[in-house]
Amino acid sequence: MNDTNHQRIRVLVETAERTIKGHVYKPVKGEGYRLSDHLNAYEKQFICLSDCEVTDRGQIHRVGDKRTFCAIAVNAISYITPLEED
Repeated sequence: MNDTNHQRIRVLVETAERTIKGHVYKPVKGEGYRLSDHLNAYEKQFICLSDCEVTDRGQIHRVGDKRTFCAIAVNAISYITPLEED
């Protein structure tokens, strides 16, 4: 996705089963609308990430597995944090 209505943010997502790095797309809604605001107001059951990599505790997917897209159940997320771009 490459538009001016969304900000691409690289994040680390941790669930009970695995840790994944990827990009989430947060709508640009003006000054002060943070990633945490987006996640707290999230109305869907899944959050979508692009350019995903399993980095730890993979059960089905092995550490290092890469996918162009993944969807993670919002209620399964125990930790999410933005990362600095590499």
